[in-house]
Amino acid sequence: MAVIFKANVEEKISSSKKLVIEIGCGSTPKIKGAITVDIEDLDGIDVVADVSKVLPFNDNSIDEVHSYHFLEHVEDLHFLFQEMHRVLKEGGLIIGTVPHFSNPYYYSDPTHKTFFGLYTFSYFDKEQQLFKRKVPTFYSKDLFDIKEIKLGFTSPFPGRYIFKKIIGFIVNISRYTKEFFEENLVYIVPVYEIYFELCKAKK
Repeated sequence: MAVIFKANVEEKISSSKKLVIEIGCGSTPKIKGAITVDIEDLDGIDVVADVSKVLPFNDNSIDEVHSYHFLEHVEDLHFLFQEMHRVLKEGGLIIGTVPHFSNPYYYSDPTHKTFFGLYTFSYFDKEQQLFKRKVPTFYSKDLFDIKEIKLGFTSPFPGRYIFKKIIGFIVNISRYTKEFFEENLVYIVPVYEIYFELCKAKK
C-alpha cells in the first residue's frame, strides 16, 4: 500500500527537536504530540502506512517509538524490530505494552498473531543481563538493551482489580519474583500485559 503523509506532517517531522512516533494506535493515541502511524486512515492519524512492510522514516531519525497493544497484531516481529532499530537514533527508545500469553482475553481477538512472555524481548537484548535465564540472539543482528520489563495485572471487575494490583506490586519487586511467578503461578493468577522499554544498543 502507498504511504500517505497528512498535511503539515513532513514539516512537523523536519522541525521537531525530539521526534516521537506512536505506531498502530488507531483513533486513540496515548502519547501527546507524537507522530501517529496506522494502517487505517482514521481521524488523528498523521501517517497512513503498513508498518509490517516499512517504517516510512529516515535512518537514525527517531528518538522514541511507542506501541501499546499493537505488536501482537504483527506477524513478522523480527522485521518490525529491524525497522525500528533502523529509524531510531543511537540511544533511542521503544516503549510500550503487549498482552501476556496467560491473558485470557488474548485468545478472543482473531487478529492477534504473536505471543509474548517475560523473555520475549530478551531475544532482541544485546547484553542479556536482566534475567537469569539466557536466550539466543542470533535471530536478529539489530539488538537493543532492555531498560525495563514489568508484568502488568488488572481486571475489569472491581474486587479482582484491587487484588491484582497488590499481586503486581509484589511480583515486580525483583527479577527473581518475576521469573518465579511466570514459571510457577501464571496460570493461577494470569498476567494481563507486559510493559517494556528497550534502548537501541551501541554497536
